[in-house]
Amino acid sequence: MSNYLFTYQHTCAKGVKAYILHKSAFKSTIKKKENGKLYIPFLGEGFYYWEENIDAAHSWGKRHYKNEYNVVEYIDSVISRDETLDFLNRRDLKYFKELIEIYKNKRPESKKWFIANWIEFFKKLQKINQEKFPYIYFRADENHPDIRMNDEMKAKTEFNYSGYYTFLDPLIILCAVNKCNLNSRSKIISF
Repeated sequence: MSNYLFTYQHTCAKGVKAYILHKSAFKSTIKKKENGKLYIPFLGEGFYYWEENIDAAHSWGKRHYKNEYNVVEYIDSVISRDETLDFLNRRDLKYFKELIEIYKNKRPESKKWFIANWIEFFKKLQKINQEKFPYIYFRADENHPDIRMNDEMKAKTEFNYSGYYTFLDPLIILCAVNKCNLNSRSKIISF
């Protein structure tokens, strides 16, 4: 069994530091919108962290919490690779897409589902059959819908004169199904 070892940042509403340190991370939940539709967070319901990206944690705090936020850092967190559905890993993506195809035929309405819908659906299946979806972590590279902002935030950089490029500062997010799943050496409030 292999593991990831990273420092993660969790952005939350500003509060009393002792309370934040003791109670964080705070869960991002499924919410019902005014139009009756459900809003499911990016990688489903869970506890969200930035992977080694304090700048992203601050950017999120400024936008989402209108500059009234704290950043909690989880130093040297050990994440089980076997329990992580990693959207940066081709094998994991292949498995996820194959699983989706199996259920699309059984549930025609699911053809319009987002990744978050599928993750929540498979989490429910996990309760029935652990072998189908044994994940307690979900890891992905987030992209902002505003392309110019995305390119700037992620430090879009060309390889050479060809026009091909990469991002030197990806926005990797981790969603943990349960708060206690994040095993860290220490936890501090950095902002």
